[in-house]
Amino acid sequence: MSQTPLISTNDQATVEQLTDRLPQSLMIIAEPGLDGVGTAHYLANHRQSEVLTVNPLPQKSTISTEQIRDLTAMLRTHSSVRRVVIINPANAMTESAQNALLKTLEEPNPNTHFLLITTADTELLPTIQSRCQQLTLHRTTASQDAKLLENTTLTPQEKRQILFLAAGLPLLITELGHDATKLAERQAIAADAKHILEHPSSYSAIKCAMHYTDRTKALQLIDILLRFIHFQLKHAAQPPAIHQSLQKVLEAEKSLMANGNTRLALLKIVL
Repeated sequence: MSQTPLISTNDQATVEQLTDRLPQSLMIIAEPGLDGVGTAHYLANHRQSEVLTVNPLPQKSTISTEQIRDLTAMLRTHSSVRRVVIINPANAMTESAQNALLKTLEEPNPNTHFLLITTADTELLPTIQSRCQQLTLHRTTASQDAKLLENTTLTPQEKRQILFLAAGLPLLITELGHDATKLAERQAIAADAKHILEHPSSYSAIKCAMHYTDRTKALQLIDILLRFIHFQLKHAAQPPAIHQSLQKVLEAEKSLMANGNTRLALLKIVL
């Protein structure tokens, strides 16, 4: 049996129900830092199954049409147990690969199930989405987060930093709690986020934001910006400027999630 995934208490009952009756096609929506992969393997291995995984090939960032065609050919062979196909990340499939998968989803073998892991359903074709039941994972609770750091050698201050910077994201909390280099990287991003909020529209804020040319790092910056803003809205006075900052950051996040230009998206925040 697969190890229990690190998921929110709000999702545990739903996941257990799915183990008893796994859909033919299930889309697991998990933002970075949530245990979408662990959830998929838990569902796949809850009973005896032949588990097939499809990931981008080494040195590649996409899942190709050829990979999906090879998968389809494999599924035509006989299996004495149920088959579960895990595609991760599903949004790495090219459009032609998604179209190649669609026919298999439309005419599945009775003993075959598909688990598609993605960060957002909007990154997949509507025709793929319509064939899948959806499971959206939620962020974990504060008490769950704290337990993840109980047996570490971190200082109380480091624990507080991690629980603020990665609240609700169990995989990220675990990573930061055991990797000093990763923690230092996240602290540096937090310092940049703080500078951008404290010096809006300044040259230094623009210069700071323009360092983030990588989409993943830019989304990390936005996540921390939102954490700072929400903290200010909850614990401090609420001048109009903070609401304007919130709107700018949300617009930048929306643009990045739609694969918009990274620098142009971040310019929306600092100009």
